Amino acid sequence: MTAPLVSIIICCYNRAHFLPTTLKSAFAQSYQPIEIIVFDDGSEDNTEQLISSYSDRVQYYRQENQGIAAARSNACRLAKGEYIAFLDDDDLIPTERITLLMAALKEYPQAIFAVGDLETIDDEGQLTGKRWLPKNHLGTQKNTLFEHGDEAVLWPHVPATPHTTLFRKADGEKIGWFDLQYRFAAEDKDFFARLGRLGSIVYVPEIVSHYRCGHSSLTHNNNLRTFYSQLLLFENHLHQINPERKKFRQRLQQRILQTLIKIRCNKNMDSSQPDNVPNDDLKRALALLGLGDKLKYFWAAWAQHPIKMITSRK
Repeated sequence: MTAPLVSIIICCYNRAHFLPTTLKSAFAQSYQPIEIIVFDDGSEDNTEQLISSYSDRVQYYRQENQGIAAARSNACRLAKGEYIAFLDDDDLIPTERITLLMAALKEYPQAIFAVGDLETIDDEGQLTGKRWLPKNHLGTQKNTLFEHGDEAVLWPHVPATPHTTLFRKADGEKIGWFDLQYRFAAEDKDFFARLGRLGSIVYVPEIVSHYRCGHSSLTHNNNLRTFYSQLLLFENHLHQINPERKKFRQRLQQRILQTLIKIRCNKNMDSSQPDNVPNDDLKRALALLGLGDKLKYFWAAWAQHPIKMITSRK
């Protein structure tokens, strides 16, 4: 029986200098058949000229800059594969990634998607030895099924990022792809959490992504827009979770509390920052917390953190 086609989607923006090594790792996949799609979100460098040198080995599409959520959604709609695997434009994909994740989905056909671990690489592309998860963190080296996929993503128990996963295109279509309200961050966590709400997911305790650390990104910059997206993520999913899942709901409330504190402390440290998080949104998120958590917020944001700042200057 012919193996299903997998679309490897590389959304890019002004990183032509990384693309040759990224594409080389995609070409080296042990799994076949694959198609490689490079989707350009309005790059201003020489990305288009670079990709033209690969002829028909790569399918190239371009749009005016709309952000990563729109780029991934539009690229997925163009994909011909039954399965989709994302690859960031500056990361590398280990040779066995798709083979390992596809085998896990065959082992657990009820799983909505398969996810593996990542190891970071430095700016030179050298492995750092740092993983997202500690080795054997579940006490087993076997593939592990999580009954509630959304909980595995948002707790988080697994590194459910675009570059560590393999999923069916049909399931992405079911949930309407990426949510464009997450323009600055958290669009990937929201997508995989919504996918996970369809059923269980399977975790593969192997490195399936070499993630480049040290580059500039919205997620790595502790700015208010990033925190706001995270706050929106936890708030939206809290509203959608069955009230009977009390432990998970409490976990999301804790994540809302932690994010609210980060926002307030961020403002305390730099009052010159533009107020990207409207007070009405903060009040709405705060209203989702119990009295005890509200008191923790006011203590941390208005008393504890300012005290630390004062004592650190002495």
